Amino acid sequence: MINMSTTVSDETKLSRTLNKILYCSTNNYPLKRELQQGMNNFHNTLTAFNKIAANKGAGTPGIDGNSIDSLNLKKLERYHKEYINNKYNPKPVKRIFISKDNDKVRPLGIPTIKDRIVQKSLEQLLTPYFENQFLEWSFGFRTKKSCLDAIKRVKQRFQGIDYIIKIDLKGYFDTINHETLMKTLRKFIRKNKTLSTINKWLKAGFMKDGIKYESLSGSPQGGIISPLLANVYLHYIDIKMDELIKEGTPIRKANPEYGKAYHQGMHHKLGIDRQINLNPKTRVEYIRYADDFIIGIKGKYDKAETIKNQVTQWLEQDLKLTISKDKSKIVKANKGTRFLSYMYMVKVKPTSSKLTKKTHKKSLNGRVQIQVPKAKAKEYGYEYNWLKRGKIKHDETLASRDELEIIRTYKTIVRGIIQYFCLANNLNALTHLTYLAEYSCLKTLARKRKTTIAKVRKKFNRSSTWSIPYLNKEKTRYESWTVYPWDKIKKMRNYKENPDITINPYLFQGRTNLTDRLKAEICEKCGKTTQLQIHHIGTVRNENRKSVMNKSTKVLCIDCHRNITDQQMHDIRLNNKNKRKKRINS
Repeated sequence: MINMSTTVSDETKLSRTLNKILYCSTNNYPLKRELQQGMNNFHNTLTAFNKIAANKGAGTPGIDGNSIDSLNLKKLERYHKEYINNKYNPKPVKRIFISKDNDKVRPLGIPTIKDRIVQKSLEQLLTPYFENQFLEWSFGFRTKKSCLDAIKRVKQRFQGIDYIIKIDLKGYFDTINHETLMKTLRKFIRKNKTLSTINKWLKAGFMKDGIKYESLSGSPQGGIISPLLANVYLHYIDIKMDELIKEGTPIRKANPEYGKAYHQGMHHKLGIDRQINLNPKTRVEYIRYADDFIIGIKGKYDKAETIKNQVTQWLEQDLKLTISKDKSKIVKANKGTRFLSYMYMVKVKPTSSKLTKKTHKKSLNGRVQIQVPKAKAKEYGYEYNWLKRGKIKHDETLASRDELEIIRTYKTIVRGIIQYFCLANNLNALTHLTYLAEYSCLKTLARKRKTTIAKVRKKFNRSSTWSIPYLNKEKTRYESWTVYPWDKIKKMRNYKENPDITINPYLFQGRTNLTDRLKAEICEKCGKTTQLQIHHIGTVRNENRKSVMNKSTKVLCIDCHRNITDQQMHDIRLNNKNKRKKRINS
C-alpha cells in the first residue's frame, strides 16, 4: 500500500487562514482564533521579514542598535517562538524629529527590528479584515487607494456644493486615546493575546536622549501598525458621516416648469433646474484621507454650522481628540479651500452664455474646479533648493555629483510632482514649475563645468530638447530632459482606478526571494554554511524591480559581512578626504 503524504505547507495554511479572515469580515463576524493561527504560522513571519527587508528604512536601527544586517534565520525563528510562547515584550521606540513643510517638526518613532517584524506579521492579518469594514469615504493608508483617488472622488461628489467645512485636528497621532482605541478594537477582535500585544505597543513609550518616557496617549508615527490603528480610530466618524450622507441623498424628479420653459425656448434665460429634489434633508458630502478630511454642504450657512458643531462634538467628546479652532472653518464653495495640496472651488456662473442667436455655450456652473495653488511652484522651488530670494539658483548639493545623476534627480522630482498634480485645471502652473526645475538643472550643470548656461544648453542640444550622453554596455546613450506639454499631462489622468477593494487570499505567495536565500544557508560571497547574516546595501536605482530587491540585500557569513562593511567605511572616508583636498586646492 502506498503512503500518501498529507503534510500541508505553512504557505497553504496561511492562505486558508486569510480566507477565514475574509469570511469573517464579509459576514461582520469578529476575529477570534484566526489571528492566532496566522501569528503561529512561521511563513507569515517570513513574509513580514521580506517586506521589511525590502523597505528603504530597513537599515535604520531602533534603540537596541540592531538593523536588518544583524538578522539570520535562527533569529527569526527565535522571535517567532517568543511570540508563540508569550515571552514577547516590545521595547520603547527611538524618538527622532523630521521637518515639515511649514518649518515645524513632527516626532517619529522608530521601533526595533524585532518589533517591526511582529507588527508587520499582525498587520498583514488585520489589513484584509479591516479593508472590508472600512467605508468608501476613507482613502488614507488603504490598499489600492491613493491621494489621487480621493481627489477624483471630491471632483465627482462635490458638484453643486454651497459650503465647505474644514476641521483641523491637533497632533492626531499623538492624541489618540488608548482606552477608546482598545474599546473600538474589542468590537472587531475577540482574541485577548492580540489585544494585549497592541496595548503593549501603545504603552511601550519612547527613548529620547537616553531617557525613557511613558506613552499616555497616541500611536507612534513610524510604527508599522500605526496607520491601520489610526484608520480604525476614525472609522467611527466615517460611520456617522455615512449616516448623514444617506439621509441627505437627493431624491430627484423631473421639473415640469423646466419642460414648459424648454418648449418656449426660455429655459436658458429663466435658469430653471431640469430636476427638483424631493428630499428636505441637507445634502452632505465627505471625504477623509488619514486625519485630513473635507465636508461639503448643499444648503444654507446655518445648516453648515450645525453639522460642523455636530462633527466637532463627535471628535472632542466621543473620540477625545483636540481640534484647532483657528484652522477649522466654514468657507463658501466658490471661494475654495485646500485639501491634499490642491485648491478646490465650485464655480458659480450664469447658467449659460450666448454665442449666437441660436447657440449657447455650456457653463461650469456648480462644477468642481481643482487647481494647483498659485504659490505651489515657488514652494517647491524653495523646498528643493531651486530658488533663493525669488531667483533661480543651482543646487550646491548636486553640483559635485555625476552629470547623469544630476539630470535624473531633477527629472524624478519633476515627474513625481506632475503625476500628482495632473488632475489640475490650471496646467499652466505646472509649466512654470518645469521651467524652474529645468533652469536650475542647467545652472547646476554649468556650475559643475564652470561655464555658462548658454554653453551647456548648446553643448547638450538634441532636437527639441537637450540630453546628457553616457556609456551603457559600450554604447552611447542619452538621458534627455523631459518636456511636458499639456496633452501629455492630461494622459496621465487615465490611470487604472481601483475603487472596490478585493483582497487576494494568495497575496503571501511568491514573496520568498530573500527567505529562500536565507534557507539555502550559504554565504553568497565565499560559500560558507554557518553564522549567516543579511547585508543591507543602500538604495540601488534600477528599472528592474527584482534586480533592485536582489541588489539591496545579500546573505553573508559574519567574516564576509565584516570585511565588506569595513571596506565600505574605508571608501567613504577616502572619498570625503579627496573631496576636502579638492576644496582646498580650488
